[in-house]
Amino acid sequence: MIVMTTALREIFRLWLRQKRKDFRWQEVFMFFYFSGLYLAMVIGFYAAVHDEVAQQTFPSILVTFAPLVAVSLQFGDLVMKLFWRRSPVEMDDYLRTRPVPPRDWARFVLIDTSAGFLQWMLALMVGTAAILILSWWMALLLMVLIFSVSLTNALFQNCWRRAPGNQWTLPLVFGYIFWSGVIWVVAIGTAVGTMMFTGLLDFKDIVAEKQFTEGFVLPGLLASAALLLINGLTCYILNRYFTRMKNHNEEHHAPVTATAHSLGEVSLWSIEWVQLLRSKRLKTSFFVIVVVFLLNTYMQQNSTIQTDMHGVNIMLLFGIAFPSIILAQWVMGVEANFFSGIWTKPWSVEGILRRKYVFFCAICGSMALLMVPMIIWMGLSPLMWLCTLLFGCGAFVLPFMATCLFSSRMDLFASAFFNYQGANKQLNFFSFIMFVPMGIYYAAYFLLPTLWAHALIGGLGILGLLLHRPYIHWIYTIWHKRRYKIMERWQGE
Repeated sequence: MIVMTTALREIFRLWLRQKRKDFRWQEVFMFFYFSGLYLAMVIGFYAAVHDEVAQQTFPSILVTFAPLVAVSLQFGDLVMKLFWRRSPVEMDDYLRTRPVPPRDWARFVLIDTSAGFLQWMLALMVGTAAILILSWWMALLLMVLIFSVSLTNALFQNCWRRAPGNQWTLPLVFGYIFWSGVIWVVAIGTAVGTMMFTGLLDFKDIVAEKQFTEGFVLPGLLASAALLLINGLTCYILNRYFTRMKNHNEEHHAPVTATAHSLGEVSLWSIEWVQLLRSKRLKTSFFVIVVVFLLNTYMQQNSTIQTDMHGVNIMLLFGIAFPSIILAQWVMGVEANFFSGIWTKPWSVEGILRRKYVFFCAICGSMALLMVPMIIWMGLSPLMWLCTLLFGCGAFVLPFMATCLFSSRMDLFASAFFNYQGANKQLNFFSFIMFVPMGIYYAAYFLLPTLWAHALIGGLGILGLLLHRPYIHWIYTIWHKRRYKIMERWQGE
């Protein structure tokens, strides 16, 4: 039981005041909106399969799979927290001047982390769906297991964000790898071992064999208890590790001045990377799109092999080029925040646009490299992969460089979720230009012979790459004529 000391009560009082100050009805509306959508989806699915589910008696042996289900959500939960979770790990300047013991601050962070919505979201979602099909105690056990995995992920992230150097981060890396290996061995070993012992190696056999309904509950319960014990012990170690990390204390040492590190020599190329990695809005939307479209491309390739789609992976073009489109739709929206400083540098606008295009092509190439396993193991045509990469750079991304003529000043550190700040009607109307290269791409592969389609798509891509310099120069001349009007608009936004 956590004893509420005077310092801890003061921290929670300030925390509550900050929460009241930051309260927004928009967030409440979004919470109930998506919660309602999820509940409607779950209830609709249950209503559709109610008759079939009612005829089935799911055996208690399925509790053996509860640890495996919880552990399988580990990496998805970690990625979600890396993108969206922002919790306090260091005291602000006001608290630093107060005698707040490190143990009290660690307790506050632990309570705040445990009560956070992201810790409960996956557990509640899976538990709500499970309780409609399984017994209530199985759903409750599954919810507790998922919460323990999610909380351990969050405490690892807290320690990582607070760690002052490699001497603190390296133990976290090896500890996370060790913890992941242990829980996966427990989960997989229990499920596979039970199935091998009972002779039920197929999920359908487990549901069909009624004689095992009550016979093999104990291994699943023991594995669940072991998983909870491992996660609880790991959380205790992480909390102690968090407490012992370097904390500001005026009596022992002066505060250390931190300096920002750049990516080598400042150049147009390094600026592109810096603005992507340091801007919350760009970073969140970009990496989410990368993960979503990469997974969709792999799943679509698997279905393309099994169905007659002329050997065309309809997600390949999006998987390669769409992450670049997410950045190319803004083009000068980031520079609009500090354009007064940029124009004092010896860089021309044409050079900025040209370097941006090279950066977008590099992103397309990186996405294409991530899809090489599809060529090796999933039957993707190497020629189609190469032609799509050329077409994405030369015909799909290149037209979006003209959005610099309509770019508005965008908030770099706002949330990317349902945020349309920085967009305008000209930009939204111009975005429909993507349907032209999309129509050419899909029409070529579905209507022409495969070799001719490769030649057309690859040829258009190469043509765009050859003409990108005169195209960007033409855009620059238009921008130069409108420069005063554009800068006045940026200054007023």
